[in-house]
Amino acid sequence: MIGAFAVGLVLALAITVGSSMVITNTAAPEPVNEPLYNYGDR
Repeated sequence: MIGAFAVGLVLALAITVGSSMVITNTAAPEPVNEPLYNYGDR
């Protein structure tokens, strides 16, 4: 249980860092954010 929770936190951090890097690279926050957050919810 704890291990799976730790993996989830690491994946959440990786998604947030990756989305922020993509936003800085593309400079298009709205189209980039929506697919990433939708994929994270699934």
